[in-house]
Amino acid sequence: MKKNILWAALLLPLAACSSYPHSGEKMPKIGMPNPASQYCIEQKGKLEIRNGPEGQTGYCHLPNGQVVEEWALFRSQQKNCMPDEAQKLIGQSGLTDEQIKQVSRAQIVRNIAPGQPVTMDYRENRVTVITDPSTKKIVKVSCG
Repeated sequence: MKKNILWAALLLPLAACSSYPHSGEKMPKIGMPNPASQYCIEQKGKLEIRNGPEGQTGYCHLPNGQVVEEWALFRSQQKNCMPDEAQKLIGQSGLTDEQIKQVSRAQIVRNIAPGQPVTMDYRENRVTVITDPSTKKIVKVSCG
């Protein structure tokens, strides 16, 4: 009897660790379309893949006759801060908020000094720029 209770006590916690997916859980999408290609098609464009020395590149033929590299078109229309682009601001000085917005693609610029307290709310359309007060150079940039 004691053995049965012991086995039940040992096996019961394992039963709680089942691997069955919940009905409300979203399964990851496999084979999702390239977002830049999808954006081109949404703009009523026609895709063309060209082979080059560095691999394949997609180009979007827009209805107005313009041909644009698909990722350049996609990025030009984004309103969210682009982390890779924002990092290019490090080391620069004397930039206006408009110049920072243009480089980072963010809609909101938050300028702070090192160690200055800020809110922790995440906004994908905001770039936070930390500027050294003595050199006036940007020392750190982060999106959000």
